[in-house]
Amino acid sequence: MFTGSSITAEAQPGAAQAALQWTVTPTGRQPANLDDIDSRAGETWAVGGDQIDGFQDQRPLALRWDGKRWKATAQPVRTNATLQSVAVAGAENVWAVGEDRADPATPKPLVMHWNGARWRVVPGPSVPTGSFGSVAIGPNGAVWAAGWANVDGQEHAVVYRYAGGSWQPLTAGLEGSINGNTLAVISAKDAWLGLNGGLAHFDGKRWTLVDDVPADGSQIPTGIAVAGPKNICLSVWSMSPRTVRWSCTTTASPGPGCRPRPDGHSCTTSHCVTTARSRWGSDSRNPATASSRSPTCWSTAVRSSSKHRARAPSTAP
Repeated sequence: MFTGSSITAEAQPGAAQAALQWTVTPTGRQPANLDDIDSRAGETWAVGGDQIDGFQDQRPLALRWDGKRWKATAQPVRTNATLQSVAVAGAENVWAVGEDRADPATPKPLVMHWNGARWRVVPGPSVPTGSFGSVAIGPNGAVWAAGWANVDGQEHAVVYRYAGGSWQPLTAGLEGSINGNTLAVISAKDAWLGLNGGLAHFDGKRWTLVDDVPADGSQIPTGIAVAGPKNICLSVWSMSPRTVRWSCTTTASPGPGCRPRPDGHSCTTSHCVTTARSRWGSDSRNPATASSRSPTCWSTAVRSSSKHRARAPSTAP
């Protein structure tokens, strides 16, 4: 795990960015993988899986930063499962989602909630099989989760909203999509979903692909950072060696947030969050080969504007 801090508390529009000084913060968990990290209101969490038999057999892993070190928390799931995304609302309200692989042939979405003292499993949507890879908490406190599931006999990308103790499917427009990789919720009528094929916007009723990201699978969105309705940074994984690679150091202002990377590094998994005085990045690469300038590296970055062009959904190859 890497942590970085800068001289300025928050970047100001047009102001020069202070250089980040990254420091490795050991987790003490080996072998293990971390897939996501989130920080809010003084709470910082990272989630992934303890490897029992490589990636084939894992146990959920949730680490909490106490200001000096990472501490693992007791898990209620003791069978094959992993956590893939975490969203922090406060010290007593943390959500994590992933995949329950108790039956590897038919994985199920895994949802867990931290109440300040312990984790508990929250029953997920009733689907024959599926997985959640992203979780977000809306401004009104509602929990959204995205991934894939078998719905009415067809496997495709899904988004669910949890409110009042039940899961509401928000899948209109996703029938031809493969998987929901990353989710950002601005309001009940304004959300973004990175798919294996393209980027979709939710208007409160249905998801619609936008033109900013190809829907052919050549560029796959892996992370969305939101600073405001018109200030969104998107990370995209690309197979093309000619693609300019970018690094997003902050989403505090619309100007200097995303910058091109000259070193040409690529990543398999990455995510970043910005807090008042520090930035956190999780990276699945070997720390010995990771870039010290930005351990959270992304293949490309697209900044949204208030005008996005919509098109009809299509199935990615």
